[in-house]
Amino acid sequence: MTSIIVSGSFTQGHKIQVDSMLGSIRCDGRDILANFGQAICGNAQITFDSQGALVDAAMAFLPHKVVHMHFPGGTEIQVNRWPNFINAKVQMSKQVDQDGVCGNFNGNPNDDGGKELHRRFGHGVSQGECLFANPIPEHTPVKMPDSKRCSPAKLAQAKSVCHQAAAADGWSYAECLGDVCDEHTHLQSIQAQEMQHMATKALS
Repeated sequence: MTSIIVSGSFTQGHKIQVDSMLGSIRCDGRDILANFGQAICGNAQITFDSQGALVDAAMAFLPHKVVHMHFPGGTEIQVNRWPNFINAKVQMSKQVDQDGVCGNFNGNPNDDGGKELHRRFGHGVSQGECLFANPIPEHTPVKMPDSKRCSPAKLAQAKSVCHQAAAADGWSYAECLGDVCDEHTHLQSIQAQEMQHMATKALS
């Protein structure tokens, strides 16, 4: 992810946006917290500091830039801001009429997967519901992972997994192959090394 927005009745209509370090932190379109500190946006207490567990341990070598959003009812969202992407962690209890990628708390995990979410919500977010001013168009991967990303043995394993998984959950076959190939490989470390070259400028 490169940005996250929290809004709706949950925030009393206010809009909180947190970008990577290439962007900013905004409340209702207004920049806040250019440096470490605290701010209020509607019913949310927002803290920007260097504290908090990492969502992605591969980025541990970089200075930590962490946004904590605290909402009534104990809901908390932590966003780790990196040079050109973010990680986010949501901690919450059941909400009235909740549904989506965090589950619906109906006691049935079988309807929380991709196929069921696509059935209920469609593919992607409609233009009228999108909160981003300049959204990235939906892209469904179709290109097979190359040999640098996935060894022949790993690709064979990925194919055996994805023929069934992609059909069952409604995901792109190529996207599934990429996810399986990336799992437990050195790819994250390579990405982390590339990110280090960008860190000085973006995090200064």
